[in-house]
Amino acid sequence: MDTNPRPFIRRNGINWKPATVFHEFCFLFCSLLLCSPVFAQELPVGTMVEVRMSGATGSRISHRGDLVEATIIAPVSVEGHILVPQGSKLLGSIENAVAVGFGLKHSLASLAYAFHTLQLPNGVTLPVNTQLVEVETAKEDVDDLGTVHGIHPIMTLASSLDFYTVPLLLINPTVGAPVLCIKSVIAPSANPEIYFPAGTELILRFTTAVTLPAAKMDFPGSIKSFSRGDLTEFEYLLQNSAPRAYMGTRPSDEVNVLLLGSRGQMDRAFRASGWSQAQRKSPMSLFRIYHALTKRHGYARAPMNGLTLNGVPSAFVHQKSLDTVQKRHHVRLWQYPRRADIWMGAAAEDVGFRFEYAHWTHSTNPDIDSERAKVVDDLAFTGCVYAAGLLPRVSADLVQDPKTEHPIVTDGNVAVIRLNDCSHPKIMPGVSETPALHPRRKVVGMLASFRDDLLRSNILFTTYNTFRFLAKRKSDPTTHTPLVNEPPRGLDWLTPLTPPQNRMAANLSGQ
Repeated sequence: MDTNPRPFIRRNGINWKPATVFHEFCFLFCSLLLCSPVFAQELPVGTMVEVRMSGATGSRISHRGDLVEATIIAPVSVEGHILVPQGSKLLGSIENAVAVGFGLKHSLASLAYAFHTLQLPNGVTLPVNTQLVEVETAKEDVDDLGTVHGIHPIMTLASSLDFYTVPLLLINPTVGAPVLCIKSVIAPSANPEIYFPAGTELILRFTTAVTLPAAKMDFPGSIKSFSRGDLTEFEYLLQNSAPRAYMGTRPSDEVNVLLLGSRGQMDRAFRASGWSQAQRKSPMSLFRIYHALTKRHGYARAPMNGLTLNGVPSAFVHQKSLDTVQKRHHVRLWQYPRRADIWMGAAAEDVGFRFEYAHWTHSTNPDIDSERAKVVDDLAFTGCVYAAGLLPRVSADLVQDPKTEHPIVTDGNVAVIRLNDCSHPKIMPGVSETPALHPRRKVVGMLASFRDDLLRSNILFTTYNTFRFLAKRKSDPTTHTPLVNEPPRGLDWLTPLTPPQNRMAANLSGQ
């Protein structure tokens, strides 16, 4: 018989022996060790990821098996937690590359990527399966299998004019040659080959789930939130400014960005993330737009229609595009009255042209929240963002009838961004690899356009490819069509800001 029993410890009405407490602790500790993989994070199937290519690719310069690398430029998050931070890498290869050449074998250029490895900033690599969804602001289409298809060589203004100029060259060379030269200047042939320079941005989706290690991945740069005093000031600024810009008397873009910083800080941050400042309208800029339309290439500094906010035109516009003037990301910025370091911004994405009010204008993506996220993500990549958050805004001017011709879809929140000094920003891939076109290269480009007129845009080539195009459409009605994509961007990783008035109302309702 035990004459010296161990004392009991009484907890929650139960008598516990010290040995029992020790055993329970050991059991729980071992259980946590064994179950630690449960806490690993998983990216579900269909998760979107936005990347920027490190090198140039194309239907003529790329070959099957060539290695490619892309940098993730927008944080990948699930339920507000960043699982894949900006700066991570996707590694892969060219899956297929088909060039048009003389157009006898292939009438369309095509290009396909196969990214298979995710490389996190801490060096961890994971196998992944991805599918291309979209090439950002590109004239090329991506089909439902993830393959990029170039433009058809007959779908250009040059091909239409060649029906008249090339026969004239054959009938009367003395007249036809000068006419063909003039035509090569005013309506140059578009290159049907695919060429994506370094810095091309792609949107991919994971086709299988990706299990990430349990280690916490913090957002690079540790973006901070705002104080209560800051929120009071921001709310005052928004209340004393119109929520929408106007084109004449018609309401247009909505204010969805509030930037805090000097002009120099903004210029450095936007430039490092690949944005260009739009030029003012002039005869030369209008000619460049026309030339870009006929040649089917981009114009990084294309001018924009003037909008006013509070009766004042925008101070400047930043935009980002690839190889067409029909599509671009852009944000107009207005300086707040008597405040040199506060800017009201209206971010939107142009997705095509439409004819309205007796002139051509851009159609915009109705989901302006996606473009708001684009601005925040790009600036955050550079490390120039000190603090950021989403501030709710309620205004009767933002309520729209969904039956309107061009509705805007938004949650009404404004992204507030405070920039740091941005003296040494992180540069996005490809930003420094886009030098201005040398005059000699312009001459070479004109000669190449003249060559393309003779080889690809003559009446024989055009007629041949027209019949091929129609025959293919008739024999293969199930041709893969371009994807209609859901908005890939969100800011659930960003801290939601509650203005003091809203916070007080929430506290009273909770009592």
